Amino acid sequence: MQEDAEDATAEARILYRRALALIQQDFEDHTWRAFWGVVIDGRGASAVALDLGVEINVVYLAKSRVLKRLREEFEGLLEH
Repeated sequence: MQEDAEDATAEARILYRRALALIQQDFEDHTWRAFWGVVIDGRGASAVALDLGVEINVVYLAKSRVLKRLREEFEGLLEH
């Protein structure tokens, strides 16, 4: 049972990585870096905003836009 869960988790990670690679080109670099810093690296939005030299709301908007696009990508994958 635990092996099945680990396999499913590994497969999900691969799917997420592929979807991220597909959509990365749809975003400007600063948007992608803001998303990546918060969601993938797990850093706080304020720290990412400070590093990028933007306001914190820019980071939240970037995160929201990329996650929305990622959900759209998965919807398309599930329809086939």
